[in-house]
Amino acid sequence: MKFVPAFTSLIVIVFLLAFIVLPKSSFSEIENRSLASFPKLNWDDIKDGDYMSDVSTYLSDHFPLKNTFVNSKTQFEQHVLKMDCINNIYIGKDGYRIEQYEKPENTGKIINTINKFNEAVKNINVDLMLVPTAYTIYDDKLPYHHKDISQLETLNNIYSSVSTSNIDVYPSLMLYRDNEQLFYKLDHHWTTDGAYYAYVKYCEHKGFTPVPKEDFNIQEVTNDFKGTIYSKLNDYSLEGDVIKVYGYNNDLTVNYDNKKTTNSLYNMDYVDKKDKYSLFLDNLHSYIEITNNNIDTDRELVIAKDSYANSFIPFLVNHYKKIYVFDPRSYKGAISDFVNEHSNVKDVLMLYNMNTIDKDTGINAIY
Repeated sequence: MKFVPAFTSLIVIVFLLAFIVLPKSSFSEIENRSLASFPKLNWDDIKDGDYMSDVSTYLSDHFPLKNTFVNSKTQFEQHVLKMDCINNIYIGKDGYRIEQYEKPENTGKIINTINKFNEAVKNINVDLMLVPTAYTIYDDKLPYHHKDISQLETLNNIYSSVSTSNIDVYPSLMLYRDNEQLFYKLDHHWTTDGAYYAYVKYCEHKGFTPVPKEDFNIQEVTNDFKGTIYSKLNDYSLEGDVIKVYGYNNDLTVNYDNKKTTNSLYNMDYVDKKDKYSLFLDNLHSYIEITNNNIDTDRELVIAKDSYANSFIPFLVNHYKKIYVFDPRSYKGAISDFVNEHSNVKDVLMLYNMNTIDKDTGINAIY
């Protein structure tokens, strides 16, 4: 027993030396976020307690072997304690890890905002597409003792209360869910296959002829996508997802935020990064203008969206001359004003997934 204090002291010294000697990263690839830097001394922060709080965050972010310890904790909780929900992620069947769905609190506000937007635009077809997540589409993969809160109840409540035209993709996703993987197992987004079947439903709603699946050049650009859900679990035993890209012969001009212009809707640099889903539409941008230079139509579309739309929009370029894409979370203007100022815009699509729409800061800024 007399060796216990000495052994404990040795461990403390080793970790202290490791903390001092090991290089500090500014970004965590696993967590896909910036890490805290050491705070500057400031009397007001010291007096308010903010300084020590920032120091604590810095120490936590740069703790030696942090990811290894987090992984060990996850393994212990999952295999020893038999926990079926860790860090708000359900440990599902067949390798699925699915985010919890919380009871929404802002449905009435969202309905009011959508209706105000619809009233603000003139002579425009406004469509609303709400996407159920894996929590609903793959509910049979959830553990038996999960929170049973219905996304569909909220979805149908919104659809029945808004003045827009609604595009219900739930039946389409349910039709194909057993034959293809429509949602990633380690990320909260739908796969490109899931987005394709929603695109087919969109075309049916608009009277367009969808491009058949076999006409696309479908490529698996990575099989090691470990997204947002993986980052919350830090379970090293999990294998990554496949990301597919549906290529098609279009002559495009894509302008991002009036700063960067390319001819592609994909940035393949992200394939070699942690946040691989960001290859679609080059991650997040406030405003994107897409022009199809070889399409025989003058139709123009405005989209207000969350990130689910990023893998969906590449399908729509086959039917519109121009598509204006807005992320209301960061776009500073009023999207309704933009629509009214562009007479060639006849269609507007609002696309949001059900797991984040209740907390989405952008939905309240669309008009």
